[in-house]
Amino acid sequence: MLMLERQAIIGRSTVALDPLPAETKFYSAYDWCLDPHLTVGEASERLAAELDRLGDVEPGWQARDVATNIYLLSCSLLNGVDEYLRGHTLRLPPQLAKTRLGRLALRTTDRAAQKIPLRHKNELRRWSEEWQNGLDILLADLMRSDSDAAPFAGVVGKLSALLRRRLPSGLRDARLGIPSAFNRLDLTPDDVFELGRQFMRESADRSQPVLVLGLRTAGTYFSALLCSFFKAEGYSRIAALTVQPKKGPSERERRQLSEYARKGFTLVIVDDPPNSGGTIVLAVDIARQAGFDLSSIRVLVPTHPATPGWAAMLPDGLVITLEPERWRKQQLLDPRIVQARLAEYLAPRGFADVQILDSWWAEELDGSQQHGASGKRGATLKRIFKVQLQAAQGDREVRHFVAKGVGLGYLGYPAFLVAQRLSEFVAPVLGLRDGILYSEWLPQKQAATDVGLNRDSWIDRMACYVAARTRLMALPKSRVAGKAVHENGWTLLAEAFGRAYGSFVLDVPMRSLIQQRLYQLHCPYPTLIDGNMEAGKWIGDRTGLLKTGYYGHGLGKTLLNSVDPAYDLADAILSFELSPDEEDRLLRRYVEHSGDASVADRLFINKLLAGLWAMETAQENLFSVVQCGKQQQEQHRRFLGAWDFLTVQTAQFCGARCRPSRAASWHSPLVFLDIDGVLDRRIFGYPSTTAAGIEALSLLSKHGCSVALNTARSVYEVKDYCEAYGLAGGVAESGAYLWDAVAGHGLPLIDQNTLVQLDELRRALRQLPGVFLDERHRYSIRAYMIEKKPQSLLSRMRRFTVGQGVPVPLPTLIVRDLITTLRLDRLCFRQTTSDTTVVAKDVDKGTGLAALRDRVLGPDAETIAIGDTEADLPMFRTATRSFAPAQIRCKREARLLGCTVSRHSYQRGLLDIVGALVDRKADGCDGRIEPADQSDGERLFLDLLRVADRLQARALVGALFNRATFRIFIR
Repeated sequence: MLMLERQAIIGRSTVALDPLPAETKFYSAYDWCLDPHLTVGEASERLAAELDRLGDVEPGWQARDVATNIYLLSCSLLNGVDEYLRGHTLRLPPQLAKTRLGRLALRTTDRAAQKIPLRHKNELRRWSEEWQNGLDILLADLMRSDSDAAPFAGVVGKLSALLRRRLPSGLRDARLGIPSAFNRLDLTPDDVFELGRQFMRESADRSQPVLVLGLRTAGTYFSALLCSFFKAEGYSRIAALTVQPKKGPSERERRQLSEYARKGFTLVIVDDPPNSGGTIVLAVDIARQAGFDLSSIRVLVPTHPATPGWAAMLPDGLVITLEPERWRKQQLLDPRIVQARLAEYLAPRGFADVQILDSWWAEELDGSQQHGASGKRGATLKRIFKVQLQAAQGDREVRHFVAKGVGLGYLGYPAFLVAQRLSEFVAPVLGLRDGILYSEWLPQKQAATDVGLNRDSWIDRMACYVAARTRLMALPKSRVAGKAVHENGWTLLAEAFGRAYGSFVLDVPMRSLIQQRLYQLHCPYPTLIDGNMEAGKWIGDRTGLLKTGYYGHGLGKTLLNSVDPAYDLADAILSFELSPDEEDRLLRRYVEHSGDASVADRLFINKLLAGLWAMETAQENLFSVVQCGKQQQEQHRRFLGAWDFLTVQTAQFCGARCRPSRAASWHSPLVFLDIDGVLDRRIFGYPSTTAAGIEALSLLSKHGCSVALNTARSVYEVKDYCEAYGLAGGVAESGAYLWDAVAGHGLPLIDQNTLVQLDELRRALRQLPGVFLDERHRYSIRAYMIEKKPQSLLSRMRRFTVGQGVPVPLPTLIVRDLITTLRLDRLCFRQTTSDTTVVAKDVDKGTGLAALRDRVLGPDAETIAIGDTEADLPMFRTATRSFAPAQIRCKREARLLGCTVSRHSYQRGLLDIVGALVDRKADGCDGRIEPADQSDGERLFLDLLRVADRLQARALVGALFNRATFRIFIR
């Protein structure tokens, strides 16, 4: 939410700020671009329409836009043909791909993948060459001027004839990628031309042959422009070729490169702004292997403001770049240019004079704004302007406007079209020109949550907004999941779900099978979703709540690519921490306004996706953006909030399948369960029980056992688990707090002096840079640092945590020094594999068990303890009987205390222990899960909970004979 200037909107006129009729008319013809993931066949149809429109469109910006669309669609087709001819290849880590075995495997895969007849290959190559020749004529002048389209009638006819040629069905149905350079990186063809001019200043010899090597996808678009540009500038021998560096060149591409190297061509490598420069290094390596000398290679790429030093390790003279301050859109956002554009938009509204008083750059990052260019790769340019308007009658007023890059040509039109359809919910839009959207910016005097609306009104507004998107931005019914090039949402979910198979051998290949099931989930209302419903994206106007960032989060190369409006509802539930009653209200209001009656069936799987996506993006921001400590802590809070959300939602899902029908009560025997390692484990990257855990709790309930938790988890988590599973209560934070869910009452088990010392240490830890606290813990401290996971093959393929980071404990000496220096004599700490836990000296799980037992039943009540760590030994000592699953490391010590260790691990061990306790075989009673009506998504998740309990030998054998299993290894 934009919060740079906290001032009220006072005395503002009520003059409507509708877009110009000419823009509304022009952009209304492009409804199809709301879904940018076109097939080759669809792109061909759109391109034919643009070629027809070129002769009829008005000269000026409309002609330029049509020409831009012809260029974009043409390059997407060329890129699609090149990818089709290249075919699939084996996905191998770089180290393995360089070995003799790796090269042999890649060549074998390449040959097996090439099923296209040679005749068809040659026809497609000739088609591409003819198309490029026609495109050269169009691009040479039309892309850089306001020329009349009439002189190009001949070439337009030729291109239209080419489009009528029949393409192979496999190619026509292929989905095309979205060029990031012209979608979310704010580049324009002018920037590519400027790179060409820099090359020409360095290499003035027009007779020198030049090969432009485009790195797909963006390189296809750049190479087409540069080839046309160099030809127009008099270079006599220009050739073009594209490769996909991560796939490596095909045999034919390799031969072509070698031939150009032998003929003495200068190689010009082009691509969009690099992130790390690794792809550029790969491309240079490919060129040198083909025979190009390093002195004959030049790399022409722009530099993004988020990665200014990407070329620091490359040889001098290799790279020709364009710094971000020289990009065309940076120039278009100059206040003088914007003032002229605003005057053009505002003059028809009766404003005779427009003067910019002030302006500033803004970063849309973590809800905060900063001066300067964007610090995150992919965050588009944005500039805010304070403008004085003078009406014809002489009245003056001050308004604010924002100009933001939204993408080139048809890739940017959705920003305008969505604003038109959702005008009730978004700030007024003035217009769209040159890939920049101009709209009113509403400075906030107060946070949007304080505009006077109660929480129910907030919920109703969000429901209406999501419903409006469902009605007004519906995608074709044929548009289902699995039809985008980058299914990032389902890929992330499949990656998490694959961990149910546990082992490195099986979890990776099983992702393909899981993803196929995710693709099959039914969505009756495919929609261009918002994709970002967090509270910071809502602002308060005198007319009510408005949504910012209403486009650009749903479909795109690095985005979710989800089309189910249930995701927006799930994201709202996560972001606003809605209670079950509030969630029910949100769904009811949404159904009333949309007619989407089955949304509840699709909600759970989308909740999981929303939580995992929030965790992933929070950690991405933590490591990919330079941030101050406050911003780092905010990202960490966002990560923890999503972690909590996933944990609670999963517990509620599981609890619905084992929650007792009668209210919880206290009676003997009293069973104390540890959570982590006993009831839960981090199967999907966050804590969850399994089918065996559900069955164990069901058995305990059916046999009349009172169940309480005894855990290091926070008080809040214990309360959530008691509610989700219908438990009687528990002991939280390693014995520091007891919770009686039956009475709805809690009690700290540490004194005030200890609390004071905890607060003092907490304050000291907050002063240490890079230290994060789990703020849910109030009667203990969990502190840790977050390190980026190593990018080894093993870590990439086995990501048992979500995101790029992994928590690690604080250095022992630092914690010891703090406790000693601050004289915190009531505290002690222990180091775990993931954090530093600080607790009161005089409490533990044993004292907590005794305190709860004595409070609710008395000291003579029978107690049974089930745990799996050294921290559970005091609980074993205090309980009447004790048990542990097989993974317990301190088996000897536990057995000395009379603990019985199961032969099974984790939740299977818990079920084995509970089965022995209640003797289920003797009385024939079991706790099998008998789900009622379930959606396909819920059924999939329950299947995975069952999978997590099983030995995977049978699943492995089945996977080896399923071709879909191996799609994960195909690029």
